[in-house]
Amino acid sequence: MNKFDLTKARPQWLVALVALMLTFALVVPGCASDTADDNAAETPTEKAAQAAEDEGPLEAGEAADDMTVTVSVTMPEGAAADNQTLEVTVPDGSTVYDALIATGWDVQAEDSDYGKFVTSINGVTNGSEGEASGWVYTVNGEQVMEGCDAKTLAAGDSAEWSFYVG
Repeated sequence: MNKFDLTKARPQWLVALVALMLTFALVVPGCASDTADDNAAETPTEKAAQAAEDEGPLEAGEAADDMTVTVSVTMPEGAAADNQTLEVTVPDGSTVYDALIATGWDVQAEDSDYGKFVTSINGVTNGSEGEASGWVYTVNGEQVMEGCDAKTLAAGDSAEWSFYVG
């Protein structure tokens, strides 16, 4: 047999190649999942800040991937806090929740099976006006049936938070 005759050695090469491919398939996704988990914890605002830090200042004529949206809050009658409306700049792909946080208002939220559930804005807490009272939101005047951390906004959108008293 010739030392370089691969026809006789094919089974060993095939076994080695399959073993190498399996090792690669198991190691690479494991490495990627650590990175994906780290990035999943970041909000779009945090990602944009990190990208800006990594990329440095914008050159003249370059535009950031930011958008401006309007966020308003309507308080219940007699609340200690006032109704407010702010325009905020958030990264493209931001959610209603990201925009609410960008206002700088005092916001409390909990995770639920349906996503983030806002429990308090500027000291007005769910249940404070009766058992069924709580915060709800609309986007551009239309009711949304998904969690505020799942509903993404587009430039010029308006997210309106109001306190439902049932």
